[in-house]
Amino acid sequence: MFKGIIAALWDMDSVGEIEPDVVFLLKSDILSLKFYLKILKDRGKTVFVDMDFVSGLGEGEEAVLFVKKAGADGIITIKPKNYIIAKRNGVPAVLRFFALDSKAVERGIEQIEALGVDVVEVLPGVVAPKVAKKIPGRTVIAAGLVETEEEAREILKHVSAISTSSRTLWKMRFLP
Repeated sequence: MFKGIIAALWDMDSVGEIEPDVVFLLKSDILSLKFYLKILKDRGKTVFVDMDFVSGLGEGEEAVLFVKKAGADGIITIKPKNYIIAKRNGVPAVLRFFALDSKAVERGIEQIEALGVDVVEVLPGVVAPKVAKKIPGRTVIAAGLVETEEEAREILKHVSAISTSSRTLWKMRFLP
């Protein structure tokens, strides 16, 4: 499911330009979420919602199930609690982590292994190849600071996908 380019969507202004089949809806609110999901699903998109940026939504089981019932195909979260709840309820989940320095990477890898995470999104994306080498057998998605097609092509040699808000990179239709 996570191969090549994923459209990271901060708002619905560019919905008509989305070429990738998978969309990460990064910002929404509890009043608009179902509507946004319907628009994207009607366009044939697989949509994962960053539940940490759904304004008005808390965390925990009810929050995870709310996002799923609204029509999302899965969730993205930085919170281990939400990840565990999603997996327990059969909701596909992506655990996001920030590789700020070597200590953060160590802690992140420990957490990934302890939770049995199968899909992880690494920010910034330019360091994702280094992290991917340390967690073999998992789907790694690079996100953030991938700016050119050349960078994207190189990164995709090491990770499964790149999540990007770059409309230029959305047009890329290749796998390495």
